[in-house]
Amino acid sequence: MRMHLPHYPYLFLLCCASLFAQSVEAKHARVELIAESTGVTPGHKLLLGAHFQLEKDWHLYWINPGDSGQPPVIHWQLPSGFSAGEAQWPRPEKLKSSQSADYVYKDDLLLMVPVEVLSSFNSKSPVDLDADVNWLICREICLADRARLHLALLVSSNSSPDPRHAQLFNHARQLLPRAWPTGWKATATSNKDAFILSIKSGTPLREAEFFPLELSQVDNGAPQPLRATAQGAKITLKKSEQLVKPVSKLRGLLVMRDGHAYEIIAPVVQQ
Repeated sequence: MRMHLPHYPYLFLLCCASLFAQSVEAKHARVELIAESTGVTPGHKLLLGAHFQLEKDWHLYWINPGDSGQPPVIHWQLPSGFSAGEAQWPRPEKLKSSQSADYVYKDDLLLMVPVEVLSSFNSKSPVDLDADVNWLICREICLADRARLHLALLVSSNSSPDPRHAQLFNHARQLLPRAWPTGWKATATSNKDAFILSIKSGTPLREAEFFPLELSQVDNGAPQPLRATAQGAKITLKKSEQLVKPVSKLRGLLVMRDGHAYEIIAPVVQQ
């Protein structure tokens, strides 16, 4: 659902002469485009972030929203010589209700995006960075919203980290899924009704849960019985009723008891 972009009178010019950013008051959220550094340095990567501050009890969705919802989408308008990479999605929460479940963000979300800047880029004027952002925000009802976010940075040969945003970016990095640990192995077998996900970590795993990256593979709301083994664990994942073809691999997150999440790709063997 596309909505007309409303006029927002809330324009805040931040304290530093090198940076101008627009903070938008949206439906049950404040949204802003921010940068980790105080300026643009040609030939160096620039880390931007769409920052959502949500009202209590409202939530946004992960890249796989689960059984309902839609993830935020960013459409960039960047100068020539700039190229935006893939958004870096933090670990979500699982929000369950009766027989369904969604993967969501509450309170605060910084969706970080790395941007490549050509070494040949040169400008004596502030660089205008714009993003059209669409999202669905939900509580008991869901509301579609969108905003045009703006950020202006000066070009500098020695940009430094912006102290106003350092804690926010550092916290967002801590929430990013970690790479699959060296020496761990993941495989899965497929039977009529379920996938059996086998994790070999070298020691027993007592608590872990699988968040699927792909839609319509796993029943999001079903329990995930875990059986610890001497070398890891086996997790039973009920298949989604929308699954219509064989799956060659399971991709997603293995979320541990301590809250850490690991990126997992498990080849699937048909039984």
